[in-house]
Amino acid sequence: MTTVLLADRDGTAFGPLASRVVPALLPLAGVPLLERALEALVAAGRRSALLVVGPRAGEVERRFGKGIRWGIALEIVRCEDGETAGDVLRRVEHRLDGETVVVRGDVGVHAAIGEFLNKVEDARGPVVEATIGGRPAGMWRILPGALKKKDFPREPGAPDWAHDPDFAALPLAAALVLVDSVAAYRRADAAHANGTTALADRARADGGAKLEGSTTVGEEAAVLSGARLVSTSVLPKTAIPSGVTLENAVVSGNLVVDAATGQASLLTDQLPAAAGVYGNGRALGAAALALSLPLWPVAAAWSAIANAGHATGPITLAGNMPGGGRAPFTTFRFETAVPVLRDLPLLLAVVRGRLALTGVTPLTPAEEAALTEPWEKVRSEAPAGLVSLARLAVPASAPPEVSRVVDAFEARRPSALLGRALSALFSARAWTAPKGWNPDELRDEKS
Repeated sequence: MTTVLLADRDGTAFGPLASRVVPALLPLAGVPLLERALEALVAAGRRSALLVVGPRAGEVERRFGKGIRWGIALEIVRCEDGETAGDVLRRVEHRLDGETVVVRGDVGVHAAIGEFLNKVEDARGPVVEATIGGRPAGMWRILPGALKKKDFPREPGAPDWAHDPDFAALPLAAALVLVDSVAAYRRADAAHANGTTALADRARADGGAKLEGSTTVGEEAAVLSGARLVSTSVLPKTAIPSGVTLENAVVSGNLVVDAATGQASLLTDQLPAAAGVYGNGRALGAAALALSLPLWPVAAAWSAIANAGHATGPITLAGNMPGGGRAPFTTFRFETAVPVLRDLPLLLAVVRGRLALTGVTPLTPAEEAALTEPWEKVRSEAPAGLVSLARLAVPASAPPEVSRVVDAFEARRPSALLGRALSALFSARAWTAPKGWNPDELRDEKS
């Protein structure tokens, strides 16, 4: 028997979030929809599956790899432009071994997978369709040669998500919230959180952050001290800055969608009025430079070994000018991914006054020139600094927009970065290269 797992939806059903979400990767209480489906299949004894992926397939493949972590062998099948699920199944029909079970893994039917697989063994008919309340539950059993020209619906909110009278119906008792809109997603996420706060394995919330109700935080997302979230879903690779208050919302990057109305706004709409006084910190920078001198030969040797004798590389940044504004200057970094060692030479820029000791993240001139939105330009109200909140708090893999959001808030609401930086200096994050997610690494059963 062959198992086919469909994960080919685009984000159209999610309105303002359409270009930002891959439905298969939407987290429920921190765990992606597709991961929950994989776990349900493995629990039911399935050890291999064809995984059908659609738009932004690379993101799904990078997250799930070959399925090794979950104990299932995944073989990727890419959905071509214009192909329906039925078209894909007919194209790979020669690879289907006997009976085929098809499960839509991107709509939230994982809770019913075990029940379906138990009951379908006794069901009759060329194609058996699981139903809940008379509507499709996103699971089918197909006998050899029964594909013909029939199709299988993709979007639970579309008119074609209806029971096909040519299919034998298999009613299930499971109660499901099909994820077909922002509102439905928020309901399903809240149901899985069950009134408590849920953080993904690679998410974090500062001690001073307030998470209330069924708030969830996705992978590689961060909620910073001073933020307050009530019954809110924070999607992966998002940072919620200090001073933000949200309720019954879904957040991705700088975009906030009200789960009740579907209305979109920006996190940066909550920016306070300009306030903040920054010093350039040249004296402290000189002290830090003096204290760092023993590390320079270590950084040089480490970088030379790692890069075939090339210990340093040039970099041009948009630094601070006397009286305000930005101007490019050229410096160098050590060629290592270890943050503290890599950035030692930037202390020279602090001593020269081209960078402040604390401020917003320094960018290259091209990156600085590319900031066109008013909320992005708010960062110009603060100096570019060696130590920035975005560098300390934002996940290394987050999109640039996330750092820009944190920089914008930091420009208007400066925090005590030196104390935070000293704490970070003694953490693993400061002395180790960022480690990427490896989907083909065996799961640590202790976690």
